[in-house]
Amino acid sequence: MRTLAIFSLPWFCLSCSQLADHGPISAKTQIQMEAMALTKDEFIQQMKRTNSRPTQSVTLPFSMKAGVPVLNAAINGHGFSPIMLDTGASRTMINASTAVAKKVHVLRAVDATVELQGVVGREQGRIGLLNPLVLGEWSLNGYPCLVRTFENRVAYTQGGPRAFPESLLGFDVALNACSFLTLDYRSKNVTFGFGKSFESQAGKRTAHAPFKVKQGVPMIHLQSGKVGWDAIVDTGSFNGIEISEEVAGHLGVKDKGRRVEGLYLMSVGGTVSSRQANLRTVKLPDLALIGDRYKDAEVDISPGPPRVGSYFLKDYRVTFDFRRKLLWLEW
Repeated sequence: MRTLAIFSLPWFCLSCSQLADHGPISAKTQIQMEAMALTKDEFIQQMKRTNSRPTQSVTLPFSMKAGVPVLNAAINGHGFSPIMLDTGASRTMINASTAVAKKVHVLRAVDATVELQGVVGREQGRIGLLNPLVLGEWSLNGYPCLVRTFENRVAYTQGGPRAFPESLLGFDVALNACSFLTLDYRSKNVTFGFGKSFESQAGKRTAHAPFKVKQGVPMIHLQSGKVGWDAIVDTGSFNGIEISEEVAGHLGVKDKGRRVEGLYLMSVGGTVSSRQANLRTVKLPDLALIGDRYKDAEVDISPGPPRVGSYFLKDYRVTFDFRRKLLWLEW
């Protein structure tokens, strides 16, 4: 059996829920998933299905749920369902319950499993095969994904359906196939670019900065005073600017800040309250990123690596220009 290690970031915080447990999927779901398991040879054969990329860009609407972009995608021809667009995730991921409902085949555990490492723990997962994954006019046949076999169980105080989807569309989909990826937070549209290079909109103000892909996710450079660090551009984070405990130490603010109360961070490996995570807000005298400088910038000290999330990006048309390795902001 081959085991792969994959790091996964926190996903979102909820202010209207009560902390509950984190545990494995039910025995029933496990049995149903195993009934659809493929051998290694069968899995590889399914991955060889022909794919053709669109000849022009594909644009889809999205909505903001719990502070993150959510669009509709179809999996295995079983209708459209919400999926979070998460550039902070290196791989597309679904839950085991979704795999069962959408009849997604998984690779047998004796052939390979994955170890998903989160900031509050780790859990074992499986490798699945989306056949196809449909995004508007774009169809991806035999596309591998991760399948979680654990769940973050949250009790909602206000009742009603969950505010966010259980599946996420990782950065891998656009990185492997597109010339650019644009999230227009103002018009609530996402564009997967094909063929032509990205061109900024005429008459709009623009700023850009180089980005690099590290461990499958996009990273940009930030600086405050003489201290610089790299941060993930993470549309799957509801937050603004987040720094790690290490960066906070370099900036001299590790023992400072206002504690954030009443929120819960959900991640692979567990669910923790903002108090347990020691989430706190501090103010930096200056902060430089993406060609601009901000005075008295508020940032959050949180678990995991530094991130630039959707709360910061929400005022812009954001583009990952894969050909020039530039991150563009337009407004």
